[in-house]
Amino acid sequence: MKDVSLHETFVRAMEKEIPKKTKLADFVADSLCIEKETAYRRLRGEVQFSLREAGILATLLNISLDNLIHDHSKSLTLGLPIDYLTGTYDRSQIEDIIHYLHEFTQEPGCEFGMALSGIPFSLFLQYKRLARFYRLKYVNHTTNRPVSIPYEKIEESEAKIEYREELYLLFRQIANTYYVWDRQIIQLLVNDIKYAASIRLIAGWEVAELKQELFRFLDDLEQIAIKGIFPETGNKCELYISDAHIDVSYAYMCSQKRQVSTLSAFVIFSSISLETQTFQKVNNWVKSLKRFSTLVSGIGERERILFFEEQREIVDTL
Repeated sequence: MKDVSLHETFVRAMEKEIPKKTKLADFVADSLCIEKETAYRRLRGEVQFSLREAGILATLLNISLDNLIHDHSKSLTLGLPIDYLTGTYDRSQIEDIIHYLHEFTQEPGCEFGMALSGIPFSLFLQYKRLARFYRLKYVNHTTNRPVSIPYEKIEESEAKIEYREELYLLFRQIANTYYVWDRQIIQLLVNDIKYAASIRLIAGWEVAELKQELFRFLDDLEQIAIKGIFPETGNKCELYISDAHIDVSYAYMCSQKRQVSTLSAFVIFSSISLETQTFQKVNNWVKSLKRFSTLVSGIGERERILFFEEQREIVDTL
């Protein structure tokens, strides 16, 4: 049986109310004040509805989102940052995420924890070449294309570019952040870059630029680790190094008001859940990995120096 996403379930619920596709597209476009083609992209699933958009449409059509979520085992894929900011999504969705993060960062006890199998979006946001390479992997591995798209042809959302600085700072305004970092992350990334170069998806001069950006990324990450805080905001950020392989990135965001957990898939996509039981499992898993890893931020100077020296030597092989 094919798994059906919550987005598909919501579209089907709207189709029951307005069966004719052209009329439904007109209704969505008028209700959300968007272009008709933009509405079609949402109905086809190329771009998913944000929570705000789904709320507007559900209210107008008298559709219960609570019932849809309950029937879907409370699995949610609407409008949270880790998934939505990595593709070619439009301005309204980016603005919804900014609004969500603004609210979250103001809530008492806000915390963001991740166990990482790859560099997370919240850390590579400011590094456009690195972000483009992850997008390259996503586009070529998750679409059935007869010919692969080269690195130079990969584009990102204009809205994401416009709001890059604001998003970058919002992630650093979370009161408490920690990352449990698989020691093999940089090695595996370098291997992927070398492979892409070997099949001519990325040119030699582009590899050289990406190499320099990776050095800059490591320099910036080391400064965060030395101080144990984000320099822009002074908020706490801890970095743990795990020698145990982390096969999938797990993350959670919580405060006194909300609990959200995510599980990564397909390089940059995240499955998101609001279910309390799922949150507890992810929370326990990430924290257990933290207990069995080495803290290199603030303290652990020798371990930190050795780790970053090792990572630079790996990048230098490009």
